Amino acid sequence: MPKDLTFSTQVSGERNSQFELRSVPLLQLIDEADFVGTLFLSITGRKPTDDEKKLFNALLVASMDHGINPASGFVPRVVAASGNDPLKAMASVFLALGPYHGGAVAAAMQLFLQIVEEGRDDLEAQAISFIKEYRSQERRLPGFGHPVYKDVDPRTNTLFALARQSQLDLHFLDLALLVETHLENEAGRKLVLNIDGALAAVLLTLGFQPDTGNALFALARAAGSIAHIMEEVESGDWVRRLPEEAVKYQPQDQSEELE
Repeated sequence: MPKDLTFSTQVSGERNSQFELRSVPLLQLIDEADFVGTLFLSITGRKPTDDEKKLFNALLVASMDHGINPASGFVPRVVAASGNDPLKAMASVFLALGPYHGGAVAAAMQLFLQIVEEGRDDLEAQAISFIKEYRSQERRLPGFGHPVYKDVDPRTNTLFALARQSQLDLHFLDLALLVETHLENEAGRKLVLNIDGALAAVLLTLGFQPDTGNALFALARAAGSIAHIMEEVESGDWVRRLPEEAVKYQPQDQSEELE
């Protein structure tokens, strides 16, 4: 027999006839808080400092939109153009994200944490060891490399510059840049610290757990998709198709199939 669903939560609920979020009355938050600070409170269980809120806001803005070119940009527009409602089109953003696009934040956070944990005696040597291990296995180092930005990801520079204006402990930012430097030495070419890697370093600085990384990027990117979806709906350009010249049909020779 199925058991009744029973949950225990510290996130939200009703107490003394008032609905609370992390022990703070929701009506109080509506009156005095903002979305970014409340999101921080909801996930971490504490209110952010001014420096933390400013940096958290900045990383969400940096993740919100990067044009139609990447999958998370054009996929929701294609879905919307097929006649689907905005919610379905927004949901397609999550399906368009993965380890090679927007879905490497959590893995990069895990990598940085593991380097710190195992490199207590010599952080730099441990970083180099991880780089060599990944490359020997022909694995991509999460958070590094970009198809467009070859020398620097400007979003990373801007986020890190903002972080350095704060009073926060920035050792994860320094570690990310250290890995970038040694990765270039090992690979013989620049593989920039991209937005995933930058978010990983900043989120760890703010005290977030790795499992939140991809979700926060996806949240921001899905929010940014709303404008694109509505523009697509209003354009009337229904049912997007690739031009014929964009698809190259290469049938397999039947004689090869029989071998």
